[in-house]
Amino acid sequence: MTASLFSGEMINLATSPIRQADSSRAWSRFLEKIGRDVNATWTKLDQILNEIQDPETGLALLAKRPEGATPEQAHHLLFWQIQFMQWRDWLSGDVLAVGRATASCALSRKPVPFWLSRAINELCMQHMSPHEKAVYINMRKHSIRWEVAELEQRRRRRGDLHNRRKKTRGDAGWEAATVEKLAGTNAECGEETVKKSHQLIQRAGGAQVTLASYKRAVKARDQRRKKRRKKI
Repeated sequence: MTASLFSGEMINLATSPIRQADSSRAWSRFLEKIGRDVNATWTKLDQILNEIQDPETGLALLAKRPEGATPEQAHHLLFWQIQFMQWRDWLSGDVLAVGRATASCALSRKPVPFWLSRAINELCMQHMSPHEKAVYINMRKHSIRWEVAELEQRRRRRGDLHNRRKKTRGDAGWEAATVEKLAGTNAECGEETVKKSHQLIQRAGGAQVTLASYKRAVKARDQRRKKRRKKI
């Protein structure tokens, strides 16, 4: 029996849902489908569990695992069971579930799952003022444009791994390519806006941009615009 530090209950690995033997055949067939190599299979399983869209589906999948798991495998699956349980609690309105899930990641030395990353972001947004939310949303749009633009520029640089063409094309055309990639997204815009967004985030720190550095870059940009208008 293992003590859970995250929900205040005891989880018995021998009798909990993730140890049910009656569904072991279904689980075995599932593992066979995603690969026969043990390490590759567990890596793929992590990806599948991380992409699940609701906690009940995850718990149902874990309930189909067979007997005979090694201690390391049992701990691995226990981590995901705890994550899905905390996700379920979060959806029911328990905000402390986010803290328990984060503690689980730290103790298990696991990266933060997609659901938890979204929950943390949502929790932070709930405590931001309307003005801060608007600033953050704008920063994210500019940052997305910057990221796509950077990738498109790298694809045109000689020797870059992303440049798969034998002949480099130079920097020309990255704006149009970025606009095409952004079409249909929240960051959709024209070529001129792409260039301005890229320049703004570049001055704010590029990949290391923070909300504080973004605000400073916006303030400096507005001051430059104000000076130009005065000259006119």
